[in-house]
Amino acid sequence: MANPPPSPSLLHPSPGLAIFTTLRSDALLLTHPLNHFSPTPTSPPSPSPSQFYLLPHHRDRLLSAAHQFSFQHSITTLSDPSSLSILQSALSQHLLTTYASSTHPSPVRIRITVSSNGDLTLTSAPTPALPLSAFFPLSLSPSPDPATAAWRIRLSPIAVTPSPYTVHKTTSREMYDTARAHVLATAADVEVLVVNEQREVMEGSLTTPYFWRDGRWLTPRDGCGGNRGTTRRWALERGVAVEGVVRAEDVRVGEVVWLSNGVRGFGWGRVEEVVGKGSEERNCSK
Repeated sequence: MANPPPSPSLLHPSPGLAIFTTLRSDALLLTHPLNHFSPTPTSPPSPSPSQFYLLPHHRDRLLSAAHQFSFQHSITTLSDPSSLSILQSALSQHLLTTYASSTHPSPVRIRITVSSNGDLTLTSAPTPALPLSAFFPLSLSPSPDPATAAWRIRLSPIAVTPSPYTVHKTTSREMYDTARAHVLATAADVEVLVVNEQREVMEGSLTTPYFWRDGRWLTPRDGCGGNRGTTRRWALERGVAVEGVVRAEDVRVGEVVWLSNGVRGFGWGRVEEVVGKGSEERNCSK
């Protein structure tokens, strides 16, 4: 998909703005039969299989953001046919420096931050182990095993204005911090559904959501203004989900919603009722 020209207000983004993506490093991924990528016009060949989850999608996400914000040095680097190999080498070197092995087998979340002048910074931390089934799904169950629930889900009561800062992942994340604060989302297993001014669900503050509607999984369409995540791309390209509109008033307390991101893969939770900030909250399971 061609990148649109940046709007005039973004030709000179605020000083210090950076783009980033966060992925999972996990030797378990090497055992999955779908952990491979075929060359496409927009995705040159990548090291395959890779312990870095959906690495080509992360490269493409960074490149799209670089175009949007006119990060010219990054555009040049990320457009190069060797860019995936460069990223793979940088990630492996980070594992070697930080964990004493370039093939460190344990799960790690790694954040790749790219500055406006093309500087690459990697930071990481251990992340919990997850089953292999969380990563390259070809379908999602509408009635998953209750014992496998990974998230508690809340709906933000405030509207977020879509912008390039919501479509792309940048260090400007105040809108997500505010949405989480409004529903007291301080625990790592709580996700907040972010809505736009038309009361359409845009995305989650940390994830892409999927809603069971008319016998299929629906994820918010591009026009709703949410982030074009790496796992969202997997789900759409593999036919796991389709794009559509989910209105805030149609999100039901207790319904199963699947969520995905580049660190935790695919997991699910139930929507909780939140009376309001400062008020008593009631979990639908009580």
